[in-house]
Formats: sequence, C-alpha cells, structure tokens
Amino acid sequence: MASRTPSLSLRLALGFSLAFFSMALLVAGIQAMLAERFGHLVTRMSMQGQTEDIFDGFVLDAERRVVGVELEPADSVGFDDFFANLKYRVLDETGRTVASSEADRRSMLAGRSIAEQPGFFGVVRLDGRDFFVGAWQREVHGRPYVLQLARSDRFELLAREALSPAITDTVLLLGTLSALIFALAGALAVRSVLRPIGVVESAARNVGGRNLAARLPEDRVPAEILPLVRAFNGVLQRLERSFQEQERFIANAAHELKTPLALARARVEAGLGGELDRAGVLRDLDVMSRQVQQLLNLAQVADPHAMRRCRVRPSDVARDVLDHLVFRAHRSDITLHLQESDVDVMLEADYGALFVLINNLVENALEFSPPGSVVTTLLDAESLSVEDSGPGVPIEYRTQVFERFWRAPGQVRSGSGLGLAVVREIAVAHGWSVRCGESATGGASFLVCWRP
Repeated sequence: MASRTPSLSLRLALGFSLAFFSMALLVAGIQAMLAERFGHLVTRMSMQGQTEDIFDGFVLDAERRVVGVELEPADSVGFDDFFANLKYRVLDETGRTVASSEADRRSMLAGRSIAEQPGFFGVVRLDGRDFFVGAWQREVHGRPYVLQLARSDRFELLAREALSPAITDTVLLLGTLSALIFALAGALAVRSVLRPIGVVESAARNVGGRNLAARLPEDRVPAEILPLVRAFNGVLQRLERSFQEQERFIANAAHELKTPLALARARVEAGLGGELDRAGVLRDLDVMSRQVQQLLNLAQVADPHAMRRCRVRPSDVARDVLDHLVFRAHRSDITLHLQESDVDVMLEADYGALFVLINNLVENALEFSPPGSVVTTLLDAESLSVEDSGPGVPIEYRTQVFERFWRAPGQVRSGSGLGLAVVREIAVAHGWSVRCGESATGGASFLVCWRP
C-alpha cells in the first residue's frame, strides 16, 4: 500500500506551530534562567536606582554637612509604608549615622569599617530577618558619605504575590492572542503560497499530445518552485521539438518509401517482361531494404540509454567494417585502405553503434568515389576520419549533409538520405563530434572526434 505524504499546507501549518511553541518555550526558559541566576543582580540594580532618590534628597546644614533626608512624596511611600522591610542609613566619614528612615540609627553593616563599606552588596541578618543590604558612597561638598540601603525578602515576596496574578493573566491573554494571530497569518501565508501552485497544477493537467505548445505559467510562482516550473517548461519544449521532428521523420519516411513501392507494384502488376524488369524490381527492393535498415538504425540510436557500452578497440571495428564492404568495393573497382597510428586506442562505446557509424561513412564514400580510386579510413588516439576522391561537398552544404533525408540539389544517385543522420545521432549519443570537410584529393572528408 502506498504511503500517504503530508500535504504542503499541513507541513507549513506544523512548521508554524512548532516554531511558535519552540519560541514560547525558549522565552520561558530564558526568563526562568534570568530569574534564577540574575535575581540578586536585578535586586541590586533596583536598589541602586533608589539610592539616587535618597542622594538627591540630602538636607545640608549651614556648614554644608548632611543632617537628614527629605524625599519626594512618591519616593517616601515605600519607606513610610514598608518601614519594616525597606530602610536606609546615611553615614559620614566617621561612621556616625546622620540620617535614617526610622528611629533606629544603628549601622546595618556594624561589622565593617566605614572604609570597607562602599561597593558592598549581600544578605545581612538584621533583627532576626534577612535583608539585601548595599552600600554606596558619594561626596557632598568634598565630604564622603556612605548610603546603606536594605530591602527584605518579605518586601519582594509581597510584590511578587501582588503582581504574579496580573502577570499570569496578561501572559495568558497575550499568548492566546499571539497564537490566534500566528494561526491566521500562517493560514493566509499557506493560501498565498498554494494559490499559484494550484494554477500551475491546473495548467499542467491541460497539457497533452494535442497541445504540447502549452506552457506552465511562471507569474507569481514562489521563488523556491519557479526553477521546477521552468524545468518542466523546458521538458515540454524539448518534447514539442521531438514530436515535431518525429512527425517530419514519419512524413519523409513515408514519402521516400512510397515511390519505390509504387514502381515495384506497377512492374509486378504489368508482369515481368525480362531480366531488365526483374533487375529494376530488385534494385527498388534493395533501396527500400536499405531505407528500412537505416530507419531501424536511427530508431536504435535515438535513445542513448539503450546502448550497451563496453571497452571497444575502434581499429578492430574498422577492420570488421572493411571486411564487410570489401566485396562491394571490389565490384566498384575501389580500394579500401585502413591507416592506423601506433597508439592502441580503447573507447567506452556500443560496438554495434560504432560499427554502423563507420559502415555508413565508408558506404557513403563508396557511393561517391569514382572507379580506380581509394577510400581511406584513418585512426588515431583523438579521432577517426574517412576520406574519398569523389566530387566532395560544397562548403554551404557541409552542415546540411547530416540532416535526415537531405540530398544535394541535382543529385541523382539513389540513397536513403539517412546514413549521415545516423552517424550524427551515434556521435552525439556517445558525446563525440562529427563534421564534414575536404580531403587532400579534393573529395569529401568526414571526421569523428571522440576526445574533447
């Protein structure tokens, strides 16, 4: 049974949810860590802020000595209402308390000299209770004063008990609203992403053999999916081109076979009158047989993946081809010559396809070579070439000779028009190049290069 793959929308929704809850856990973890590890630091920073209000409230006498503290009403509330949990002392350079938030004027750091107190912060036990006590120093008109500020754990506990319910309710409310907004934004984002994909899917469903010219729309497609759409359009373009080439190929093949079939049928219906008629029918059958064979060769090399590649020595293949064509060459009074280099060349190639390639090149040379001439096959480490002494190929036609069913204007020789097209297909399938040129004797030269 095929496994079910989650849809893209479900994956995006799960991703949004996972991201939201991961962020929530991360924030909660950071807050817990800060509360646990930096609680004392936060308390100290808070108390240090309170010292500024006390320093600003110093009362000086005529000799500019601190004799007391007058706080603003808003700043004195804590010391008035929570005197048992929040208190301060101001000491001069002799250690004498010159101002206090309560009647008790004892130093809260009795075990430390006045010089050791500035910068102190820690937990001190006062009257049987633990207080956070800090000491800060400031000079007033050249005289140093030390401010001792104490805050009890009870003060913080009362504040926490008062604020915790409000904070909890606020966090829950904000968390719920955030989750709803996150879900809505995620749904809108998923819809905006999937809408152009739906348009592309609808267009893809309409593509078929009758309308290969259709292309998938690329407008408003997400950047991550656009390369896939463009690649698919490229496939459609190649399919359209291949389909058009196939249609032309079928039409040309039918046209090429129609004439010799009609002639052979006419001769058979009229009755063979002698050896000339019999020879003509056999000649037409030979032409059709060769065309059919070239069509089969072309169909076989059309798919490069169907080739069976192995280690092949091209010189051995060339010898097999020349042995196969030696009778035809002898009948036409043409000499076949193989010229090899001293280097032993090995290729990764399909033996049958390489045989057809060399065979078609040599057959083409035999077709256009005059009697008494030589067709030379040259082999080296880089390439293979077949040269003849025929009329050659004009420069303007040297690229067209590899097209299917192409014949030079005015040519009256029989032929399928497929031999060189098959050569090009085999070369391309193996990653080789092939081109047409001129031989040393003025004839045609076909060069196949298998080294880049």
